[in-house]
Amino acid sequence: MAFQFYSQTCPVTVGCGSISILGEEIKKRGLKKPLLVFDQGVKEAGIPDKVIKVLTDAGLSCACFDGVQADPSADVVDACGEKAIAEGADCLIGVGGGSSMDTAKATSIRTSGFEGDARKYVLQFPIKVETTTPVFLVPTTTGTGSECTAVAIISIPEKNVKWSVNVNTTLAVIDPELTVTLPQLYTATTGLDALAHATEGITANTSNVHATYMGLGAVRKITDHLLDCYNHPTDINARMEMSIAANWGGMAFNNPLTHVSHAMGDAFGCHFHTPHGLSCSLGLPDSLRLVAEVRKKDMRDIAEAMRIPLAGNETGKELGDLVAEKIFGMMHAMNMPSLKSLGYSREEVVALAKDVTENHLSTHCPVQITMETAEKLLGDVYDHYQ
Repeated sequence: MAFQFYSQTCPVTVGCGSISILGEEIKKRGLKKPLLVFDQGVKEAGIPDKVIKVLTDAGLSCACFDGVQADPSADVVDACGEKAIAEGADCLIGVGGGSSMDTAKATSIRTSGFEGDARKYVLQFPIKVETTTPVFLVPTTTGTGSECTAVAIISIPEKNVKWSVNVNTTLAVIDPELTVTLPQLYTATTGLDALAHATEGITANTSNVHATYMGLGAVRKITDHLLDCYNHPTDINARMEMSIAANWGGMAFNNPLTHVSHAMGDAFGCHFHTPHGLSCSLGLPDSLRLVAEVRKKDMRDIAEAMRIPLAGNETGKELGDLVAEKIFGMMHAMNMPSLKSLGYSREEVVALAKDVTENHLSTHCPVQITMETAEKLLGDVYDHYQ
């Protein structure tokens, strides 16, 4: 029999108002001086002020690093580390989307006493660093799942790549009330990023039973509630369900990892500087079409989880087509831009094939990603959603 391994990186607390427990959770661990890590968008939404109040009400002092950027670079991580050391921070709190949480996670390498800058540890094929600095993660989007994964994804601008490192985390606090100010476009793209996490985790060649069941649960919730979040941003029940879905999607890919949709997403993000959620979701429908025939049972399960009516005798290709069309429908309903509408030509997109084949995530795809396969897939992504 084949043995399977799966893990969860840290405890998770979820619920409306759950941010209120963060200060006491930090004090329980004997910690006194957290550094909040966030970006300007989160700052403008007033969310750090809410977190700071919770911390000060618990008798804690805190410092802030607000220099996070989209697809944070190794230089941003190094700057955050310098700030943490200068402030005497004994723990880190990542508040925001994946960029903020990944910055906090990667910063924990420096604050745990490991020497050298972030580039020493953020590599093409990720390594695990046994960090000791406590890291608390507070998502304000419903997509990344970074609060429940070990991986921190960091850009290396001089190589025009996004690489990663695995670290330890301490506690995730998921409060859906912090997501209601998320703009519509980011509600759409982060929600579909969560769908990519779930479905790629299910269909990866390294998938396992944990990924399958967490992933299918996420797919159901995203299908049922993402459009409600988009159309009714203050619907707190829908926000709660999407917060859980994003978390489960993160759990689904924590061990198997994602595959070719995210490999393409990395290429789009590095070359076109499109937001991560948009980058990954644009390639998702055709990525699932690509693997449908070799993962027919999984594709049937995904189709059923997406509430797609089935006759029961569909081929793998037919299942892939049905799932892809369902996702395209969601994308159109949420007015997601296409690569063409963003001003990119088909030739520019297909030219990214080498980046896709060289991305380690492509090795987790159950279909071998050759240059020919990557070129056709990129062309399909461009042609099929305009």
